[in-house]
Amino acid sequence: DLSPSAKRAVLEARGDIFSVPAEKGDVRNLTGTPGVRERAPAWSPDGKWVAYFSDRSGEYEVHVAGSDGKTPDRQVTKGCDTYRWGLRWSPDSKKLAFSDKTLTLWYCDVASGKLTRVDHSDFGEITDFQWSADSRWLTYAKAFPNWMNQVMLYGLESGRTTQVSNGMTEDFSPSFDPLGKYLFFV
Repeated sequence: DLSPSAKRAVLEARGDIFSVPAEKGDVRNLTGTPGVRERAPAWSPDGKWVAYFSDRSGEYEVHVAGSDGKTPDRQVTKGCDTYRWGLRWSPDSKKLAFSDKTLTLWYCDVASGKLTRVDHSDFGEITDFQWSADSRWLTYAKAFPNWMNQVMLYGLESGRTTQVSNGMTEDFSPSFDPLGKYLFFV
């Protein structure tokens, strides 16, 4: 993942998370944990944090570490019992969304670690999701019984989910415009 300034990138290699410069500078090992596997790093929009999954506890939990290489990591979630993927920061850098092997979409509050279940599918993984610019909405594609994906909208304040597309076509790749006025999808 690229830093917001695009001057550095974060990547996983050999079970550790590294921050590397685009041109000049030092390579920083943000985790340095032999015997532990960290994966799927994501840089926060404010540039301060890198989130990733770590199996230090025995299961893949969400962790965050300072992008400067000086702030130690902190475990955010607890009690994972399945494989997780797809970490995506909210634009306000306060929440992380991800999905898991149980076909469930989640988000967590980074400060408190509180997990919120967004939705579950009985017909396929929910991997196609995006945040709104104001961090108040999640949009995603969810498979239905006809095996067609439909675009869904979840309001964090209300906790309500709304089906946006009509169910008659395969709809996917939802994304908000930068101002948050429109929702686009294929």
